Amino acid sequence: MDIDSHGLYQDVGGQSICFTAGEDLEQISAQVLHQQIEDLGYYSHECLADFWSSSEGAEGLFDGEDATLSNVATALEAMGKFFACRALGLQLIYCSQSDLDEDEDEEILTEQWEARHNNQKWAPYLTKTMFMLDFLDSLPRLRLSDDHLKTIMWVMKECGTPDVPSFSALRKRQSELTAEMGLDTNRRVSTFGNEFYNNSAAQMFHLDWANPLVRPHIRPYVEVSSTVSEFYQAERLQNTDVDLLQLMWADFKNAPGSTSTSRSDTIQATELIDNVLDLKNQGLKICFDDTAPQWTKHMPHPVRLKAQGRPTFTVGLMSWADDVSGNRSKQYNAHTNVYAANLNLPHCKLQQEYFVRFSSTSPTATALEQLDGFLEDIGPDRWHEAYDCLLKQEILFRLILRVDPADNPQQSELCSHIGLNGNKFCRKCHVGGPAKEMETHVGYHSLYEEGTARTAGDTVTEIVSQMVTAMHGNEQNVEAMQTASGIKDPIAQFWIQQLIQKARDLHHKHISSADTQDSRLKNRKLKGEARQAVKNKIAGKIEEELMRWLTEQPAHRYSKIPEDSPLRTQIRPGDHYNKLLVLEGHDVHRDTTVELLHTYLLGLDKYVWHTSHTAWSDAQRQIMAIRLQGSSVDGLSIFPVRGQYLVKYRNNLIGKHFKTLQQVGVFHLHPDLLEIEYGTVLLELWKATGELGALLFYHEIDNMSTYLEDLDTLIGNLLDVWGTIDPNRILNKPKIHLLKHIITDIRNSGPAILFSTEIFECWNSIFRMCSVLSNHHAPSHDIAAAIADLERFKHQVSGGWWKTGHGSYVRAGDGVREMFQQNSEIQRRLGWADPKPLSPGTVRRATMKKRMVVSWEVSCVEEETRITADACTLSNPSCRPADALWEYAQSLVSRSADVCKEGSWVFYERPHEAVNEDCNRAEPPERLTFAGRIRRILIPSSDPRSENGLVQVERFAISGQPDARLNMPVLHRECSLILIDIVPVKNIAFIFNAQHDCLTAECTTHDENVHQERRITGLTQKGVRHGEMQRYFINMHALHNAALIRRTLPRHFSKPNPFYIDRVAKHQEFSDKVSSVNTKRRDAAVAKARDTRARKKEAQELQVS
Repeated sequence: MDIDSHGLYQDVGGQSICFTAGEDLEQISAQVLHQQIEDLGYYSHECLADFWSSSEGAEGLFDGEDATLSNVATALEAMGKFFACRALGLQLIYCSQSDLDEDEDEEILTEQWEARHNNQKWAPYLTKTMFMLDFLDSLPRLRLSDDHLKTIMWVMKECGTPDVPSFSALRKRQSELTAEMGLDTNRRVSTFGNEFYNNSAAQMFHLDWANPLVRPHIRPYVEVSSTVSEFYQAERLQNTDVDLLQLMWADFKNAPGSTSTSRSDTIQATELIDNVLDLKNQGLKICFDDTAPQWTKHMPHPVRLKAQGRPTFTVGLMSWADDVSGNRSKQYNAHTNVYAANLNLPHCKLQQEYFVRFSSTSPTATALEQLDGFLEDIGPDRWHEAYDCLLKQEILFRLILRVDPADNPQQSELCSHIGLNGNKFCRKCHVGGPAKEMETHVGYHSLYEEGTARTAGDTVTEIVSQMVTAMHGNEQNVEAMQTASGIKDPIAQFWIQQLIQKARDLHHKHISSADTQDSRLKNRKLKGEARQAVKNKIAGKIEEELMRWLTEQPAHRYSKIPEDSPLRTQIRPGDHYNKLLVLEGHDVHRDTTVELLHTYLLGLDKYVWHTSHTAWSDAQRQIMAIRLQGSSVDGLSIFPVRGQYLVKYRNNLIGKHFKTLQQVGVFHLHPDLLEIEYGTVLLELWKATGELGALLFYHEIDNMSTYLEDLDTLIGNLLDVWGTIDPNRILNKPKIHLLKHIITDIRNSGPAILFSTEIFECWNSIFRMCSVLSNHHAPSHDIAAAIADLERFKHQVSGGWWKTGHGSYVRAGDGVREMFQQNSEIQRRLGWADPKPLSPGTVRRATMKKRMVVSWEVSCVEEETRITADACTLSNPSCRPADALWEYAQSLVSRSADVCKEGSWVFYERPHEAVNEDCNRAEPPERLTFAGRIRRILIPSSDPRSENGLVQVERFAISGQPDARLNMPVLHRECSLILIDIVPVKNIAFIFNAQHDCLTAECTTHDENVHQERRITGLTQKGVRHGEMQRYFINMHALHNAALIRRTLPRHFSKPNPFYIDRVAKHQEFSDKVSSVNTKRRDAAVAKARDTRARKKEAQELQVS
């Protein structure tokens, strides 16, 4: 046997053996008990003393039994929560498990934990740990399930993280804070009886006023500007009834130069001196003529009584609705969602997920049903309270719906329109009709123009007429009305179907049935006109009965209408037809703006791509893939073109792919890809699509009249080219006609990109995560409540103010606010982007490993070059090229905040002629703009400041006329020498994209290694090898800096020319072709149907015989 360090014998297994003549049982029991306590992890003399001395200690624990070893150990195990709480500094009265169930036990733990922890720095959270847990639980794109969160909390406790709350304590605090902020999730019952939940629009948008990050960006006033880049600068608001705009103006600490518009004059708001109360106090009498609104007869304005001295504001809204899958998998889980955005914010903010407001979702309720609940907070007379953190006082605001972007089927539903497949397929005008009518000269030409605009009032009249007609029981008449007018309201249709059936039943009962018909009709002597007159009277009574029944529907809403209200006897919006049609200040036909993603990218661009690749052979498609792969993307703000992917998955592309094809595709349509039917016209189609696309994606319009003239010409060209290729296309694809309406939309509401729906489509991923984590028993409620909680956290962490139950306004503690303000990761994960603007004229140095210092002579070594420099540049002693060593810089920032690198094509300024004389002259030389390619970016190594940076730019000349084939400016070298201009960094104006003229240069293909997993493999693929000819096109289809390019180049490069001079005559020619083809097609269909009937009849006769 071995002997251990304590002098005890050990057996072969290493276990100690104790030899004794007798055992001290009490000592052994104490040792065992001590070990068991340590195993439990609750051992603490202080804890044991506190517990044993408590009134519910040993006496209450053992209930008079002996404190034996077994029951002591059992009791200690049951006392786990006592010692766990004691370790956190809590006081807990012990209760046996039989006295408390789990929920009650958790509630006691939560209350005492909260009483112990209350740190104002992390208010409204009790501790920093609770804040961090709420942060983890409130990340929109990184949603956690309850199990995830519980596991994280368990790990934190195991690692000794202080102040970890229980799961129920966290959930309780979250619910309290959301309720305190007033973000309620409300139950709604639609007119069809469908139940769903929504978050109040007023509650959501009142947060913008109290958020110090958002409030400074709100623009409450209409802005009159020569440049239009925002909705509040467009013509629509300038021509809107002033009662639907901002009702007041005040100089809040020298507010910017806003304007106040009246019916008679427009003045600078800063010229206003006295308001109506001031004028009355001065004894002046205010009079208005008969054209003034009714409220002017009872001055001051009635809103002053509501405001009670508080400022009032008007907020314009943009709503969006669409069907979305609630699953991340391919299995479709249909939901209809409604979102909204604040149009008083600039577009750069609205393109961030932070500013998208969720209203509701439902797998059963349609968009119109949900919008009925959304619109309860919207209207000129519905004022809501908010706290303005900029003015530091309470305000009143109202919500006015301005625009409704969505995809085209959804917009048709919002307009109570029959849809894109109807004869009257346009939701915005009355164009369309029967096929034969559209094949006439007049009918066909009307498709290329905007028709008579639809109005919401006319639509309401048509819907009521359809419902009255349905009371006669004739379904065919209702369908004929819907076909002829193009109006088919989804809500009205629900009641129309019931009215038709009820009318038929009542006619059968009172007129047709011999057993139950009216007694007057049983008189056989009653004949002819007299009998018909009785039937008409009975039909009139039936109509009255049906009208009475209809106005009492739906019952759950009718019961809430006051007894003395005239609405009890009327057909009501929301209950019986689309509520959007009667919304004041909103015309749904006008305000469902043409949307770029679904109408242009997934419409016209997609048609062009499909028409092209379906006509190509596999070999031609492969050629196109190789050429696309070799496209230059510098200056396009897109990723490198994946040509093989675009061709392989040509039928499954999305918006960003069509945006790429639109910008670079036309350069690769060489004659070998045009050897198809309509090959030459196909090139014109790509050109027309690219030229129009560049204008449609303008984000700023500096000359609206010229812009709209160009846009009208380019849209006409695109439509005419489509007519040349396929005259029937405009009849089969309504999006082609809808494009014509975008001109009016831009004039009314600003650049089309303002109403692109990509940000809402992106936000769907947040909705899906909330849907996945719902238990799916109440998806509408669960998702709305979860997103309300996300809004609450986002507001708190941003430093937003909210009203407590005591009526005071508070915000989160310093620790919470600083965590968001100083942590870009938190900002990014909450959808907030506040990028630091790039400083024009700055240079980014190369990394230390790549930094290279050379003499000026070395940097300029190039055969057949000639270097010129600005005299003022050379006059700076610190920047004399020959007198210093230079570093190769990595990039520079142009005046337009573009990052330019070596090889980038740029426009830059320099004197007309380079000189070497002193630059201190009486008049500075005229500075002209040139185009060139950056060869080197240099900064002095001795003084590497950006203002000392120089750029070596290879100058290229721009041809006098655009290229005859692509209609684009051509870049070429001025002479055989390479001209290098040396200009300061600050002279670089902006970047642009240029594509090599591969057709003229006869560029070839070669084998190049394939990159996979960031490695060069032994596999090869074909790539483009550009020829030596230095001939390039300025890409006029590029979206990036499209406005700057057109502003810089002479007008003749960008002014569009009509594709056909006499468009009307050409459209008549198209209509003749369409009529001829369709007539033959209809005749063939009639003949085929006749033959089919004859064969069936013959077969039946054979069976009989």
